[in-house]
Amino acid sequence: MPVLSVHLITYNNKDHLGETLDSIINQETDLDYEIVIGDDHSSDGTWEIITSYNNKYPDLINATRNAKQLGILLNFKETLDRCKGDYVFAIAGDDYLIDYHALAKMDEVFKTNPEIGFLDSGYNNFNEKTGKTKTFVNQDLMTTSKANYLKRLKLGQITPIGICFKRQLLYNHVNFDHYIKENITIDDYPILVDLAMNSDFERIAEPLMVYRSHEKSYSHSRSFDDQYFLKIQMKELFDFFSKKYGFEKRLIEEYERQHYKELLFLAGYFENKDLGEQMIGKMKNKTLRDYIHYYASKNTFFRKLINIV
Repeated sequence: MPVLSVHLITYNNKDHLGETLDSIINQETDLDYEIVIGDDHSSDGTWEIITSYNNKYPDLINATRNAKQLGILLNFKETLDRCKGDYVFAIAGDDYLIDYHALAKMDEVFKTNPEIGFLDSGYNNFNEKTGKTKTFVNQDLMTTSKANYLKRLKLGQITPIGICFKRQLLYNHVNFDHYIKENITIDDYPILVDLAMNSDFERIAEPLMVYRSHEKSYSHSRSFDDQYFLKIQMKELFDFFSKKYGFEKRLIEEYERQHYKELLFLAGYFENKDLGEQMIGKMKNKTLRDYIHYYASKNTFFRKLINIV
């Protein structure tokens, strides 16, 4: 039985998946691990790449292609249900490991802290458009106090890239059935909040992998509808957790200020007058930046200032 399962969900990752798989297969470790892949009905040749790797490493890779597209959260859960390891390291099909001892380091942390629910780690950010890499972009989160990390997690201010979970605690504490029933499309935020509110966590303060920014990424969608939808879902999840876990009033007020500012920025960036009017009306303490975003929602000239401020 594997000790660790590498949980890999893919959708149209043909251009990046080979690098992802090679970075996992080439890990230098004696750890017994598996690679469990859930392909969400890709149409670009991703499945053919998976099949070629599966044929080459049949004892290491367990891959399934969904008969129809399930979406991120349901695909996450379906893939999780096939994992056998005590620990589950989640990686996307367009990211890759840069530390050849990454899995061994994760295993060592869990051995030292067997009670934790999840482990976060550092990462670099590669921008495919510019060809530039920013190193250890989440260093502040990996080195800040646990209390501050937890606060930022609740506020949705964490980009969880190198997360490794204790598998049994995912089933014990994460309400997958509720999120799937509510058609939630976000996987990382609800999973991490449920785990963080019910178990301890640790961090590895060094970059183990690369997060790739590119136009095809779900989280980097440029359309107004997609970005607005995600922010509304995040607000619904935050409200749900506020009631479930009794978030303090100050945290709720901070999230609402952040939420209104983000939507006001969207209104300005996409020149959405109605949304701009709604958000400026909800905000109590407005800054010059907020007014620029508001006027940008009404006037193309002000939109040019958004890139400056």
